[in-house]
Amino acid sequence: MWKKIVKTGLLSLGICCLGLTAGPDVQAAGLPDASSRAAAAQKQYARMMDNQPTGLEQTDPELDSMMKKYIYGDIASQAKISRRDQHLVTLAVLTTYQSEDLLAQNVQGALHDGVTPLEIRETEYHLAPYIGFAKVSEAMKTVNQVFRKNGIKLPLPAQATTTDADRFEKGLAFQVGTYGERIHQMRAAAPANQKHLQDDLSAFCFGDIYTRGTLDLKTREMITIAAIGALGTGDAQFKSHVRGTLAAGALQDKVIGVITTMNPYMGFPRTLNCLRIANEVFQGK
Repeated sequence: MWKKIVKTGLLSLGICCLGLTAGPDVQAAGLPDASSRAAAAQKQYARMMDNQPTGLEQTDPELDSMMKKYIYGDIASQAKISRRDQHLVTLAVLTTYQSEDLLAQNVQGALHDGVTPLEIRETEYHLAPYIGFAKVSEAMKTVNQVFRKNGIKLPLPAQATTTDADRFEKGLAFQVGTYGERIHQMRAAAPANQKHLQDDLSAFCFGDIYTRGTLDLKTREMITIAAIGALGTGDAQFKSHVRGTLAAGALQDKVIGVITTMNPYMGFPRTLNCLRIANEVFQGK
């Protein structure tokens, strides 16, 4: 009897911590019917990943099943962003975490599902200011191996739209146009011995990267919040780019869709922290 009381109490506590009330009316919002979940996951996995083996089928079939049903049965249907955007967000998170095998599988899946080589490559290049060249250059080795396997000729066409002469000017104009006059205030407040980093931010992150072709601003901002959210160390920057994503024309559901897509790869602590920050932006804070 005591064990039953404790178990019931813990269940109630867990439900209350989620802001719910225990009782018969509590339902799992957004989850597919249990009888169709596996079938839905298999269909979506075939569509998005071409039924590639994960490498877990023989050694860890339960983990393989859990992963596929959660990512492709639950998350893929809950995330209110296109499959193309789900692929790009996933690539951004896997690159941030240097998950080589999953990255290769997801590049192959993205190509199968109609994402273009340039969209994939530009996603990787876009990450350089946020996670560094060390991770991006390593990731490109994996990406290019998959490209070669698929007969894609390298190098892909150049997408730069700035030169050494105008990268700072165009980058700063892009910053101010996207994030407002606070950019000038931030630059003015920088100590003299740190101003070069503000210049580099304008010239490199925004002049060299954000002005490149193939991906529009909304997509680049979604990729940015995926990378910063996965890092888990830049709450202020995450908030800024959530604002940027909305300013680029995305609805709140798209931001939540990005966070939802990130969840299986980074876990719930970071997911809920990202959601908390996004909700602050949604509330005008």
